Amino acid sequence: MFKFIRSRAFLINLVISSLFVVLIIWGIFKFIDSYTLHGETISVPPLEGLTIAETESILTEKKLRYAILDSIYIADADAGVVLEQNPLENDLVKENRTIYITVSKVTAPKISMPNVVDMSLRLAIGKLNSYGLKVKTKPMPSECVNCVLRQEINGKEVKLDDKVKKGSVVLLTIGIGKSDEKIMVPYLIGSTKEEAENKLMISSLSVGFSDYENCKCETSKDTLNAKVYRQNPIRNENVAINMGSSVDLYFTCDTNLINFNPPVIDTTITDTVK
Repeated sequence: MFKFIRSRAFLINLVISSLFVVLIIWGIFKFIDSYTLHGETISVPPLEGLTIAETESILTEKKLRYAILDSIYIADADAGVVLEQNPLENDLVKENRTIYITVSKVTAPKISMPNVVDMSLRLAIGKLNSYGLKVKTKPMPSECVNCVLRQEINGKEVKLDDKVKKGSVVLLTIGIGKSDEKIMVPYLIGSTKEEAENKLMISSLSVGFSDYENCKCETSKDTLNAKVYRQNPIRNENVAINMGSSVDLYFTCDTNLINFNPPVIDTTITDTVK
C-alpha cells in the first residue's frame, strides 16, 4: 500500500485532483464576485424635487430601480414630486438596487370640517390650522366683537363634519361691533333658519334669540325645516336698526301659524337707511 502511495501514478492523480478542486473553488468565488458585482458600486443620485418621470429616467440610466414607499399631501409642495428617498443621495449601492421614494399626493385628502362659529378669532385660527386649513377673514358689524360669525369655503357656508379638502382656505366672517349706520330689517317670515341667517348676513345683521316653543316639531329634521312665523324687530319702513344688531326669530312647523304677507316696501336688495 505504501508502495502505491509513493508511485508516480498516484502522485500524478493527486496533483490533478488538487488542481481540479482549486479550479472549482476559484470558479465558485468568481461566480459569486460576478453575481454580486464585487467591488462595483453605484452612487445614488439626488432625487428629491424630481417628478416620477424624471426619477425613472435617471435611475434607468444608472441601472437602478425605484418603488414608491408612501405618498403624502403637502399643501405647498408641487404634486407628484419626490419628497424623500432611501438610500440617501451619494450612498453606494449595487446595480439593480431598489431606491424607495416618498412622493407628494396629486390631490388633497378630504377631512371633516370643524366648527369655529362663536369662537374668538385667535382660537378659530389655531383650530383650523391644526386641521391643515388656511384662514382668511372679513369684517362685519355685529354685537359679537372679534368672534366668528360664519365660516365658508369658495363662497359656500361649511358646517361641522362637512367634507372639505385639506389645505382649503376658510373665509371667516368676524364681528367688529355695532355700526352707527342704520339699516332696514329684512322680511323673514316663511324662511328656514338657514335662509334667515343668509338674509340677515347680507344685511350685516345676525340671528339673536331663536324660539321653538310653538314649533310643534317632532324630529331634528322638522326643526331644520321649521319656518319663521314671527320676528322682532319686524320689517317696517319706520323701523331701522344699527348694522351689527341681531333679530329674534320664532319658528314653527305649523303652517297655519305662518302668515306670509310681505310688506310692499320689501325688496330683494337690502336698502340702507340714512
